Amino acid sequence: MIDFILSGGTVVTMDKGRRVIKNGEVAIDKDVILFVGEAGEARAKYQARENVDCASHVVMPGFVDAHGHAGHSMFRFVIKDTRYWMPAMTHTYKHYVTDEFWYYEGRVTALERLKSGVTTGVCVMGSQPRCDDPVFSINNAKAYAEVGIRDIVCTGPCHVPWPHNFSRWQNGKRVTRAVSFEEVVKSLEIVVKTLNNTNGGKTFAYVTPFGIVTSINPSGATPREQLTTLSEHDKKQAREMLRVAKEYGTRIHSDCFGGMLYLAMQDLENAVLGPYVHVQHCSRLSDDEVKLLADTGTHASVAPGSGAPVHRMLDMGVNIAASTDGSHPGRGMDMFGCMREFQQFYRDLSGDYSLLPYEKMLELTTIDAAKVVGLDHLIGSLEEGKRADIITVNLLNPRLTPNFNLIHSVVMSARGNDVDNVMVDGEFLMREGKVLSVNESLILTEAQREAEETVERAKLNGFAYLHDAYWGQTRKPPTEEIFDLEWQRKDGGHY
Repeated sequence: MIDFILSGGTVVTMDKGRRVIKNGEVAIDKDVILFVGEAGEARAKYQARENVDCASHVVMPGFVDAHGHAGHSMFRFVIKDTRYWMPAMTHTYKHYVTDEFWYYEGRVTALERLKSGVTTGVCVMGSQPRCDDPVFSINNAKAYAEVGIRDIVCTGPCHVPWPHNFSRWQNGKRVTRAVSFEEVVKSLEIVVKTLNNTNGGKTFAYVTPFGIVTSINPSGATPREQLTTLSEHDKKQAREMLRVAKEYGTRIHSDCFGGMLYLAMQDLENAVLGPYVHVQHCSRLSDDEVKLLADTGTHASVAPGSGAPVHRMLDMGVNIAASTDGSHPGRGMDMFGCMREFQQFYRDLSGDYSLLPYEKMLELTTIDAAKVVGLDHLIGSLEEGKRADIITVNLLNPRLTPNFNLIHSVVMSARGNDVDNVMVDGEFLMREGKVLSVNESLILTEAQREAEETVERAKLNGFAYLHDAYWGQTRKPPTEEIFDLEWQRKDGGHY
């Protein structure tokens, strides 16, 4: 006797034939999909412990969010409508979060992903990755393991210069020390050895330098005329990241902006590129840089608004994923909202409104995204032998009724809260909208407390709380005239 047969729904397989089975069945035993086909076929072959009625539902693979940041869920509402978000968050992650912060934040982020139908999510540890100690990644992985969805922990060296100042909190006091690049690499190795491909194949650890090149702008494109040559540290970091990934059999994930690939071409033998690498953002890549991604088989994840030449990347054969970039103040981890923003932004950017049909958008968040993170042999589609990571979308709501082309209707109008069942490795983590794996109210209460304490430590109260009401005003005053914050002054030459 097998565990489950899901029947009566429209099964969107995302398999090689991209079958959409209007009245389909999926048979599951333990963590594996045994059969996908027409109604009645599975029940003719198997007896199930439970037959699950999926009438008026779409049955589809869980979403794969190929890039996001651990930490951001706690701060998305803190520094609003200013240009200071990134430096403030980078400084906070490096100096004002406790070790336990990564556990409490990990639980609330994993919970949000779960309730939006994301069954696999990338977690970069902070804005720039924090890797001066393995405990941060280990606590993030512990949190995701409790909630039950797949976690890809991404950590590694942050930006130059080295040594780099980091703070730990001991007995309520901040203790700061300078950490060398070599120490961070040793910490990274411990993270990968401890976490990669553990938890029954639900926890992974990828090597994640902040950028594939360190000597130019780490958070945006660099004009071609400002590019000179790879620095010695560029070369050293690339060699070490490639070594760690190869030695421990894992993958590499890193930010990439225009100019970085142009410099990387100077030492292609040691460039952080290849089929086991996926890069994020890809803002303002030149055509020769896009061609380099295609020629090397390097994958890419791109968020709405990143400014990547998505149309050229797809045309040249680069495999890409649409990713959230972390919990967003508006749509959160809602991949349906992400798909719509992504489609509209890159249609506008290219001026091509035939770009990114709805079917392609669904590929970019399921099977293509699974390929980006190197897990398409396990997840991303509903096929015999793959892991049973499955979600259902409830069609009985006015936004989705009536519908004719189901894929178009779901991509255009569904929302994360239309997902009412989530299964990972054949286990229901959410059923009929109720989370089964964890105590949801406890997670949210503890996350609120941890966030408030962190905001207090980092002196971000003025941003987090309502300091003035602007009723009836057309504009609010410039933030820098109101606050004099520590992170506006560079700490030892860097944030």
